[in-house]
Amino acid sequence: MNLIFGPAGNEELFYRSGFKSTLDSAKYISKMGLFAFEYPLTHGIRLSEKTAVKIGESFKRENIKLSIHAPYYINITSPNPEILEKSEKHLIKAIQFGNLMSADRIIFHPGSSKGDEREIVLERSIIFLEQFICKNMKLIENIKLCPETHGKSISLGNVDEIVEICKINPDIFLPAIDFAHLFAVGKGNLTQERDFTNIFKKFKDYKEFHIHFSQIEFNDKGEVRHKSLNSGFGPPIDPFLLSLLKNSIRGRVIVETPGTQARDAKILLERFLELEGKGAKPIRQGT
Repeated sequence: MNLIFGPAGNEELFYRSGFKSTLDSAKYISKMGLFAFEYPLTHGIRLSEKTAVKIGESFKRENIKLSIHAPYYINITSPNPEILEKSEKHLIKAIQFGNLMSADRIIFHPGSSKGDEREIVLERSIIFLEQFICKNMKLIENIKLCPETHGKSISLGNVDEIVEICKINPDIFLPAIDFAHLFAVGKGNLTQERDFTNIFKKFKDYKEFHIHFSQIEFNDKGEVRHKSLNSGFGPPIDPFLLSLLKNSIRGRVIVETPGTQARDAKILLERFLELEGKGAKPIRQGT
C-alpha cells in the first residue's frame, strides 16, 4: 500500500489503558495495524536525549515511521532578527532530536507577520530557509523538512505558498498538507473529490506527501479546534480518501483529532481499504 496511517501523539485511551510513556506508543499503535506516528514537540522539547534515543528505538522495532512536529514558536516570516534567531534555534533543536529518534520528517509552520504583504512575507521565509539549509546540510541529510499549510488566514502557508517554499529544494522539502486547516481557511470549501484532487495537482512534481487529516470547527479567521471523526464537522472523509486512491498518492496520513487520534486513524485506514476493495480506479494521466 502506498499510504500508511497513524496518530499525532497519544490518545486518551492510551493513558486510560495504563500506559504512561511514549516508550509504549509503538506497541500500542502497532497492535491497531497502524504504521506511522507523529511525535509532537509543538510546545517545546521537554525530553532528554537519552529518552529520545529510546523512543526512536521502540518505533524502529515495530517498523513504524516516525515524524516530528516542530515547536509552534517557529516564525520564519518575521522581520525581527531576534525572532528569526530563536526560530532557527527551535528548528535546529527539533531536527537534532529528530535525528536522535531516527525520525525522517520534521513538520513546521512558517508562521505569520502582521501588516506585511504576503509576497514580502513569503520572500522573507524563502531567504531564511535557503540560508538555513546552506548552513545545516549535514544536519538535515537524513531528514525531510515539511512546511505545513496554515489554519489561520493571517498565517503564511496557503497551498501556493507551500508550493513555492518546496521549490527551494525538492530533495529536502516535502509538502505537509493539512486538509482540516485548508477546510477551515476556505470556510468549508473542500466537499467534493475534485476539491482534494485540485490541491494535489498544485504539487505537480510530487506524488508523495505528508498529510494531516481531521475534522474541524472554524470561524471567519480560520480554525477554532480539531474534532473527532464523525462528530458532525468537515471535511468529509470519503471524497478525501477517494482522491488519495484515484491519484495514487503516496506518503503518510497523520490524524490529529483530540483524544481519539489513534482510533480515528484506524477508522480512516479501514475505510480506505474498503474503498480500495470496491475498485476505486486510478485516474488516467492528463485527466
